[in-house]
Amino acid sequence: MWRVAATAGSLDADPYTRAALARSGEIPLALGEGLKLVAKVDSAGRPLDRRCVYRVGSTTPASRYWTLSLTDLDGYPVENAAERYGFRSSEIQRNGDGGFSIYVAAAAHAGNWLPIGRVQKFALALRLYDTPLAATAGAGGIEKSSAPRIEREGCA
Repeated sequence: MWRVAATAGSLDADPYTRAALARSGEIPLALGEGLKLVAKVDSAGRPLDRRCVYRVGSTTPASRYWTLSLTDLDGYPVENAAERYGFRSSEIQRNGDGGFSIYVAAAAHAGNWLPIGRVQKFALALRLYDTPLAATAGAGGIEKSSAPRIEREGCA
């Protein structure tokens, strides 16, 4: 579900990653800064669908700070009426156990709501800043159990 281009911010980036970065204009996180993980499918492997409601949570890999944003398939933010483009770990409402739930949906949702907007296909981008995983990501250092789950709650 979550994919990481562990070498995107290094001299070891493969030609496809370099081409994608050149096309998007994105400045990747350097290995010492953190990692960007991208999901285009839910935890069951189904493509993310704007007609559905997703619950993302409740943990993330260890990091000092993280952000979760909704993008189009090219990595650009998706405009929406609420003008909400993502969440920072410092601003979300948390559960009693310290976990969290962020709802990704086209229609307004109670709690931490990330609107889908009008885009048909989208992705979720999780950026982990100052994480010990940056040094080991290329060697399979990301534990799937620590990455947030993307659970489909229902579809219209």
